[in-house]
Amino acid sequence: MNYLATLAAAGVTAIIGTHALAAPSAADAARLGKELTPLGAERAGNKDGTIPEWTGGLCKAPAKYKPLNSLGGTPYVDPFADEKPLHSITASNLAQYASKLDDGQKDLFKRNPKTYRIDVYPTHRTACFPDWVYDNTIKRVMSPKLVGDGPGLDDAHAQFPFPVPANGQEAIYNFFTRYFPVYFAGNYAWWLVDAAGNKTLSTHGSANYRFDYWDNRKTKADQISAVSNIHVGPPSQAGEMDMRVQWRRMDQRDPTAWFYTPGQRRVRLAPEFTYDTVVSENSGLFLWDELNGFDGKMDRFDFKLAGKKEMFVPYNVYKYLNAPVDDLLGKTHVNPDAVRYELHRVWVVEATLKNGARHVNSKKVFYLDEDSWNIVGYEGYDHAGKLVRYLQFPLWQAYDVPAAVNINEIAYDFVKQIWALGSIPVDGGFHKGNPLPANYFTADAMSGRGVQ
Repeated sequence: MNYLATLAAAGVTAIIGTHALAAPSAADAARLGKELTPLGAERAGNKDGTIPEWTGGLCKAPAKYKPLNSLGGTPYVDPFADEKPLHSITASNLAQYASKLDDGQKDLFKRNPKTYRIDVYPTHRTACFPDWVYDNTIKRVMSPKLVGDGPGLDDAHAQFPFPVPANGQEAIYNFFTRYFPVYFAGNYAWWLVDAAGNKTLSTHGSANYRFDYWDNRKTKADQISAVSNIHVGPPSQAGEMDMRVQWRRMDQRDPTAWFYTPGQRRVRLAPEFTYDTVVSENSGLFLWDELNGFDGKMDRFDFKLAGKKEMFVPYNVYKYLNAPVDDLLGKTHVNPDAVRYELHRVWVVEATLKNGARHVNSKKVFYLDEDSWNIVGYEGYDHAGKLVRYLQFPLWQAYDVPAAVNINEIAYDFVKQIWALGSIPVDGGFHKGNPLPANYFTADAMSGRGVQ
């Protein structure tokens, strides 16, 4: 792979096990906010000038921004609406750009040589977060550590814990703890396209989130995040609810999930919502641990920080967010006219199944945006080494928060030859949420919401 930086060049060591991992060196910590951004990205642009310097990002909403919800969300004003593609990648010129494409993109070209295309636009490093997030990350950089089997995260709160990651697990924890406001909410839909090209609304729902980890009024939180989903459609799913809690010390407590069935009016624990259990919705398109790119514990895989490279990734996708869903759904892939790609630097994390561990994937590969720690691409491989599942996470700068978010996905199952748009924002999309009762993310409260 055409890495810009390798572990050897960066002096990175991979120490994965049951002992606490070392803090970054004083020299590395001192680079934050200077030649590195506060979150650890390279502040400077690349030598070719195709990736610009990070100058703070897009932190304020344009004057014409008028979301449907008073708390923010869609429709977004596209600050780059007048730009034209610099070039387009097609099957005929694929070799010219192959070093900046992942295997999932290459597979899509192979399967759809006449219709798949990547339009590449000028790069804008729009990622911006509140100043206090940067201050906390720099000030507390020497404290966080990974502990135990899982592993768990200790001595970290309201910060990106590992802006100078030493290994793949630390990089993934930056993703787990990516910034959101404490309360977040939204309306979303899943659209499935089967092997014959038939399009089906598979899920329509609303979600409420609480990110205790990012409550800056506290000094510590046991939970990283909690989410409660309620399905309003299609009719076969109406009234169903699921709820999941991700704990900071996953070495001590597994992620917890509950499910509510309206016909039974009963809440049950759902321990199967983890690892390689197939998500029953969307024709089993993905696994529970593939939600959002990765979800749950890392204990079954060895995570390697493979390096950093330049890649074309879906970025600043305001046109995609504002488009009618019919304009997004192609027969075998997303409509290329709707998705903006830019050249960005990404961290590459490779997860290889441990000896003796059980999982349908032998390897997982994650691509994390250097400016925000969001996963922008994921590849899942079977035990024959075949790429079976590919997920893209179009990223946009939610300047109303501000935060760079990737809360939707474009998912492909190359075995079943089906694909889906997941968590596509609808009815105002995702936005800051109103404060919720302290007991909202409990089984009793969930049961009460079901009876209402």
